[in-house]
Amino acid sequence: MRSQIVPAVVVLLVAGLGLAGWQVRGVLAPAEAHTTILFNQGLDAVVTDAPVGWTNAWCGSCHKQEFEQWQGSRHNVAASAHNFEVECLEQGNRQQYCLNCHAPRIPFAGLPTSEPPGLDEAYREQPEWLASGVDCLSCHVRDGVVVATNVTQKGIAEHAMRHDPALGKAEFCAGCHQFAFKDIDLPDRFHGALQQASLEEFLEYRAQGGVETRCHDCHMPRGAHRMPGGYDDKMVRQAVGMELEARWIEPGRVAEVTVRLRAGRVGHRVPGGEELRFLTVRTEVTGVDGHPMGSRVDDDAQQVDAEADLPEWPIVETLRRHMGDREHGRDPQATPAPDTRLRPGETRRYSYRITFEPGTVAGVLTVRSRLWYHLMHDGKAQLFRHRLEDVQRVVRESEVHLAPPDRPTTGR
Repeated sequence: MRSQIVPAVVVLLVAGLGLAGWQVRGVLAPAEAHTTILFNQGLDAVVTDAPVGWTNAWCGSCHKQEFEQWQGSRHNVAASAHNFEVECLEQGNRQQYCLNCHAPRIPFAGLPTSEPPGLDEAYREQPEWLASGVDCLSCHVRDGVVVATNVTQKGIAEHAMRHDPALGKAEFCAGCHQFAFKDIDLPDRFHGALQQASLEEFLEYRAQGGVETRCHDCHMPRGAHRMPGGYDDKMVRQAVGMELEARWIEPGRVAEVTVRLRAGRVGHRVPGGEELRFLTVRTEVTGVDGHPMGSRVDDDAQQVDAEADLPEWPIVETLRRHMGDREHGRDPQATPAPDTRLRPGETRRYSYRITFEPGTVAGVLTVRSRLWYHLMHDGKAQLFRHRLEDVQRVVRESEVHLAPPDRPTTGR
């Protein structure tokens, strides 16, 4: 009888241990979860655990086209570009969280507002994690495994892979392209309004009927890895168009100049990106000698004089997201600062009335508008010792000719 009981007890004991092990395994499952593919707004560096020998060049040995495209991208030079280097090394900006997005594989894990050790030395020596900026491994490797939206047998034969649809969603890009100001006193949190609000603006665009479902549709068409943005003139011109018209209201005495800006099918406000970026439209009227002519009249039909706050020539309109005490988190009760950027699909009209002294219009007048793209304002550029030509450029230009009253007006 005893010999029959013992095996039964053993079976029950083994089964019990198996059940307990299953329950323990269930409890420990969260600890075995995969490292997320998503970035977290610069709070932490990326840990890839990539095996020795996994480099960007190694990735490029098979993915040649994607590698070459990435080499020509701004992501490749996100940390090593002159503009960023100057700003990053400036006192007060030497912070980990900047590099957590611009060089995600930085091998230090300090608090976001702390200064990474050996920062000056790193910029002198240009190690791969810095020189490569946002690279193949930063976006595609976690836990020593290649992460992709499309896992193939050919890929698995070359290296370990896992599927993660998050890599192909707007939230993935937002991990670096949407963030707020950092709090020096509490370095693991952000405060104030979003300094860059790409995802929020994209969701606004979607709510208003936008057809694109992710950032990739415009910035990575057909999987291309050049990822153009504000540094690419073609991309900026696709985002905003400009038209210029001029006509006589009172021939030889009063003219009307109209500038129209039109935002294209863009998934965010124009200009997008960081709050430092903005557009200006500069319009002027010149005579046959190339010098400005006429006087601008404001909305109350009063001639603008030299002492007025409104400059005569060129006439400047600014499209930017202003950041005040409320947006910086200093005073939540402060009045929101204006945002004069274009919304997706918006057309904006600027109209000016120009007066001329009797008998002064003897030849053809030239009316010219230029659309300037600014990476930062002039004061910021001077602070960081940038040349103005490096941080601002003309992306569109229109010109029309306003003939004397007895001749037709032409344009181009």
